[in-house]
Amino acid sequence: MAQCSAPVEGIVGSYTGNSFALQGFIVSLLGIAIYSSLELIVLVFSIFHTYSGLYFWSLLITALLGIIPDALGLLLKYFQLAPIWIPVTLSTAGWCIMVTGQSLVLYSRLHLVQQNKRVLRFVFGMIIFDAIVFQIPQIIASYGVVYACDLDFGRFFNVWEKVQLTVFFVQEIIISSIFIVQTVKLLRSYPTRSKRKTNIMYQLLAINSAIILMDISLIVMEFLGLFIIQTVLKTFFYTVKLKLEIAVLSRLVSFVQYDFHQDSSGFSRTK
Repeated sequence: MAQCSAPVEGIVGSYTGNSFALQGFIVSLLGIAIYSSLELIVLVFSIFHTYSGLYFWSLLITALLGIIPDALGLLLKYFQLAPIWIPVTLSTAGWCIMVTGQSLVLYSRLHLVQQNKRVLRFVFGMIIFDAIVFQIPQIIASYGVVYACDLDFGRFFNVWEKVQLTVFFVQEIIISSIFIVQTVKLLRSYPTRSKRKTNIMYQLLAINSAIILMDISLIVMEFLGLFIIQTVLKTFFYTVKLKLEIAVLSRLVSFVQYDFHQDSSGFSRTK
């Protein structure tokens, strides 16, 4: 199938403007995203004592197979450094792994504060459902806008991009909100906790609130039509989110560890 002769700038085509500031913005943030992902991979192998479990694998795969391919694909696409099918494949596959992987990272540590199995099953089912229902059309649209010009995939891509970004925004909001609500409940359940542990809980709330604010900013840019800026920031933000997850893990485990001599509650398991 032949490639479209005039690919849309940003969506499947390169950046054709002459703004040095925007070019510098693209290179800088995507370069930082790649470097931070490589650093995160090293951190994951150094922090975890056993290389197993959903938390470990979701962090590792999101960074290695999600963020890095997405960032490389965007660089190749916006500066026209490779045939279009290469950056489209890298960025599309990277985005799918990145967004679902991030949600699995959020889910994998949710059981530390949420013990209701129905809620946990609902969250996991939501992640799988959204990945299948909303990412498959996105993959089709990404290739269709390149190779099926006569079918007007460009219009569909623009609409579906907003739909799927909104869905995944809501998904992360739901998971983060459950975490925040349960964290607040835990904070109220332990009025005699030390000041240090109280500070840990407030730090967890701040981290999850920061993740929500990043998602809101991406939604705003998407609906303002700032496609290139939004895609670059999206990749960069996901590296920040994963770095924050490392902070969440260490602080959360510090809080929920059970002291048999000082606490008589039943909330004792951290694994």
